[in-house]
Order: sequence, then structure tokens, then C-alpha cells
Amino acid sequence: MPATLATGGRVLTPASRDATALAWEEGQVVWAGSDAPGPALFPDAHHLELAGDWVAPPFVECVVGGVDTDTTIDAATAAASGVLLTGLAAAHGLDAVADRVREGERVVLEPGNEPTRLAGELMRLADELGRPAVARCTPILIGAAEISDDDLAALSAVGTVLLLRPLVDDLTGLDLVRIAASGVALAASVRAGSEVRPWDALRALTIVSGGRGLSPRAAFTATTRGARRAAGARDGLSGTLAPGAPASFARWQTGDLAVVAADDAVQRWSTDPRSGVPPMPDLTGPDPVLRALVVDGEPAGRAE
Repeated sequence: MPATLATGGRVLTPASRDATALAWEEGQVVWAGSDAPGPALFPDAHHLELAGDWVAPPFVECVVGGVDTDTTIDAATAAASGVLLTGLAAAHGLDAVADRVREGERVVLEPGNEPTRLAGELMRLADELGRPAVARCTPILIGAAEISDDDLAALSAVGTVLLLRPLVDDLTGLDLVRIAASGVALAASVRAGSEVRPWDALRALTIVSGGRGLSPRAAFTATTRGARRAAGARDGLSGTLAPGAPASFARWQTGDLAVVAADDAVQRWSTDPRSGVPPMPDLTGPDPVLRALVVDGEPAGRAE
């Protein structure tokens, strides 16, 4: 199969802040850049006109065994919202952590476990078995909680992922900026019961009453690359549109893109390209409209 070259869009990729074109072949991204060199680089490619649409990695929802069995998410409905579903191991209590780490299995803590107790148990196991043995299990802490700096340092040291549920849990008072800066990886759910509402989830992560929310870019990373990591991806590329990554992306019809950075008290929007931060859809406006979803290079869904 020849490559596919899509041009005339706005592409979110680490390869280039100003990318307007994307090429993929055999289910994998092979290039991202500006429109002009594309036809010369891929003369035999199938051409797709993006018509100004924003192209970005799809949202990812981790369906946790033992937590999500009471609600069912329809995969086709999720795809129509630009969301891919991925399975996560069944959640368990703190008393099962040691056995799971010793057996090299995933550690997925049920919501409500105290971060301090988890940090202590993981560090005890790190002293006994070595930090790499614990990190290979990618400990997942589900739910929002204020975490001390000492506990954050301990959780970060063994590769813990904090899986936030912004449409389920109360984020009031949380300093998500501090947690993100600690080195603890952030992932985020985009679901509320059996519904998936990705753009509402981004808003909830960026606007935290009495605390500090993430920038839209950081929130988007948590719901895409971060969720991929929580689900077990270790290639460093899944959840991005970098060359070598799976050619999975959503194509959105949206208005002007803007840049915003998280701040102690206010979020400042900018369209200045000198900021160096990739622009995102303005979350204060209407939700972007999904035009198409592509998974591993193949069409997977389209909104009606």
C-alpha cells in the first residue's frame, strides 16, 4: 500500500510546531512537516486534503477492570467522540501490592487508597526488590487526592501514574501543576459513567476551584499520551504523532487555535508563535467537531 499524505491542516506533532501535513504508511507515521515538501517526499502517495482541520492524537479512555464493570462504554459511541478505549488490569487494594510486584504484574490501586500508605509500600518494595522491579509494574493510583511533596517524590521514583477522573472526582483545591512538576506521570479519564465527554474533561482539568489547574496542552497530554502510558505503552511514542508512532489520530473542525500556560491565579491566552508552545483549540469556545478518526492508518469512525 502506498503512503497517505494529508496536507492543508494544523497538525499537533513534536516533529514541528507549525506542521500542516502528515504522512503515514503501513499503520505508522512516517513524516510530519509543512505542505511544500510533502509531494516531493511522497510522490506516489494517496493525497488527502485536510481543509484547515486540526489533527491530533485521539483521546484514550482506560477501562479499569473491577472499577468499570457497573457501566458499559460503547466503543462505536466513544469513537464518534474521538475516543479510543483500552483495557487496564483489574483494580485491587493495597494489601495486594506486594504480591503483584513480586510476580511482575500491573499494580492498579482502587480509588480511595491513601497516597501516603501507597508511597510507603512501594518504597519498601523498592528497597527489597530494587526500583526497576517496582517501576516495571507501572503503579497506577486512581482518583484525585492532595499528595505531600515527600510522597510525590517517592511515587515518582518508582514510575507511578496518577489516573485522574475529572468528570467523577472533586478536584477542588488540588495543585495539579505541582503534582505534574514532581515527576509523577499524569493520566486522565474522559468519562462520566457510560458517557465520554473529552472536551468537558479538559475544561475540568484546566479550571480547578481553589487550586491550580493544568494548561490545556498538559491536560490534553494526560488524556492522550498519559492514558496510553497508564494502559502500558512503553515505546515513548504512543499518544503522539511523531515519526515511528502508530498512525492513530482524530481530525477536528475547530476555530482559531491559541496558547495558554497554567499560572498561579490566571490563565493567559496567546496566539504569539514565539511562545514555542503548540496551540490548542480554545476551551472557552464551542467543542470542536470530529471529522474523522483514524486508528493505525485505517478509518475507524466519523461523527454524523
